[in-house]
Formats: sequence, structure tokens, C-alpha cells
Amino acid sequence: MDKHSLKSQGKDNSKIYSYSDRKNLIDLSSNFANWLKINFPEIKQLYEIDSSHIQEFLSLKSSDCSQKTLEQYQSRFRKLEVLANSTYNINVNYHNVVTPLSSRNGGGKIRNAMLSTDNYNKLLKSTNTNFRKALTLSFHFGLRAAECAKLRYEDISAKGIKIIDSKGKRNRFIPAENNQQKKVIEDFLNKTGRVCPIQTGSLQQAFNREKKKQGIVISNGDFHTARKAYATGKYKEYREQGQTVQQALNTVSHRLGHGNNRNDLMKQYICCPLK
Repeated sequence: MDKHSLKSQGKDNSKIYSYSDRKNLIDLSSNFANWLKINFPEIKQLYEIDSSHIQEFLSLKSSDCSQKTLEQYQSRFRKLEVLANSTYNINVNYHNVVTPLSSRNGGGKIRNAMLSTDNYNKLLKSTNTNFRKALTLSFHFGLRAAECAKLRYEDISAKGIKIIDSKGKRNRFIPAENNQQKKVIEDFLNKTGRVCPIQTGSLQQAFNREKKKQGIVISNGDFHTARKAYATGKYKEYREQGQTVQQALNTVSHRLGHGNNRNDLMKQYICCPLK
């Protein structure tokens, strides 16, 4: 049975089908082993290597490798997992590794950009009250511009923000999890009516005006960059709390109003290495 038949049946195969495949596996193994010697000298045995080491290695490679190359690397690591388990009768598992998003796109352009804390603080100097409130909600709670425009004070509590009938007719709850979020939300409590009585398009226009006024330059910069800042910060927070890369991606995805295993989409939101 050839490798394509095995793959279509969902079976792992410990055979190597060509000299080219063999060479690619050896090259990657050698490269990875040399990297381990420098960064994790305490690792001496194959079974001591886990998904976190491979994740960090791929995240490092994402700065100068194409997306296709990163995907090939991950595929080869999974092949190496099968070979290691079959040859040495061990039980390594690299399936938690998530292919990072390459930071290079053709000529080396950055694919995504988020609003930095410094630029966020500059934009808050705006005299447009509705814009300031919307930007605050997006930066700290990941709201879309349209969600900011529809949000009512009655949907905000000390525990977090309830989003009703959003994109795809979905509802969600965004908890105030850290001290900064809890502090921010205090300014929105015990009030009634719409938080930002403004049109969605007007928020984007205000963002562009204030960005120009403050001399801020952001690659692909629009109001959505505040939502990306929230996603990136939350991803780091969840990883620090002990969640795996996949768990952190899924949690962020839910906070943003999406579902599980939306990795390709999340890579467009999370502007840091997946490690």
C-alpha cells in the first residue's frame, strides 16, 4: 500500500518512500539536534523531547521561512514521531505542535500588525468620547467595531461583557480576567443606554483621523489592530498560566467570537511567536 492510500485511511506509516524524503528528514533532524544542543543542553535522550521544544524551534524559523516550508517541517516532525516510536518502542507525541504563521509574505512583508500600547495611549488623547470608549473596549476586551457600536451599558457587569447577536448571530461572554480589565470595566458600570452611539464606519474614520494627527504609522493599520492587541496579550497570558499552544489558541478564539481549532484565523490575530 502506498503512502497516499495510508494517509487517506488515517494510518501512520513508518516507511520512508524515497531518498529525497530520507535526506529531508536527516537534514531537519540534524538542524534540530544542533539547535537543541545550544538551547536545551540538558536533553540527552530522544524521549525527553516534547512538543514545546518543536514549537519553539518552528516559531524561531517563522521569521525567515515561508509558510510552505514551515508546514513541511511540521509534517516531517510528525513523520519523525512515527519513526521514533516504531524504532525505539517509545511514546513521543508531537501532535500538539501548531504550525506558526510565517512573518514573511513574498518579499518579506509583515502579514499582520497590532496596535502597540504606546500608540494606544496616543490615540486615547482624542477628544472624541465615543471613539475613546470603543478603542478601550476593543484593546482590552477584543470587541469588533460593530460590537462597540451596538453595545449597551446593561450588557456590562463587574465580571465582564456580554455580546449579543454579533457576527454570525452568535452570543458570547468576555470575562474581566486580569486586574487591568477589572480596572477598565469600572468606568462602564451602573449606566444605561448605548455605550458608543456611533456608526461602525465612523469609528474607523475616527481611528484614521487620530492616527494621522498623532503621526502613527501601522502596517495594515485600522481599528481592528486593537482587537489583535487584545488577542496577542491574551494568548501570552494563557500560555503563562500553563495552557498548551492549542488550548491558548482555542481560548482566544472563543473570546473573539470564533470556535475551536481556527488556527489559521488565529495566526492572523496573534502577533507573536506561537511558543
